[in-house]
Amino acid sequence: MIGWWLSKFLAMIFSVLYPAFESYKAIKTKSTEDDIQRQTQQWLSYWVIFGIFTMGEFFLDIVICWIPLYYEAKLIFILWLVSSYTKGALLIYNKYESSIDHVVKLVEDKLKSIQAQPKQNEQKEQKSETSDEKQD
Repeated sequence: MIGWWLSKFLAMIFSVLYPAFESYKAIKTKSTEDDIQRQTQQWLSYWVIFGIFTMGEFFLDIVICWIPLYYEAKLIFILWLVSSYTKGALLIYNKYESSIDHVVKLVEDKLKSIQAQPKQNEQKEQKSETSDEKQD
């Protein structure tokens, strides 16, 4: 259709540059009107959904690169996500919010356990050092 390179280039513009610009505008807006809050919610939802989509695409890339017109379909999906008319990202986020919350909780718990491991190892080393000093 429009080609792999052009599809990827357009997808990059509409999936990163345009949302970054709109997010920047939403951050810089000082008003607390409902329209601004909804716009901010749309862009925050977009980044969550886009991050999940990008991670999934990373792991499935070896398979999806063989799907005909994948990049054109991806471009259409991204346009649907970012559209202020469809608010696709907000729709997906609202529909799967509980699942996303569950996964985020699992990731946070895993990160906490990883962060706790060096502290536990440090405590074990300190205990072994004090027991070595007592033996001397």
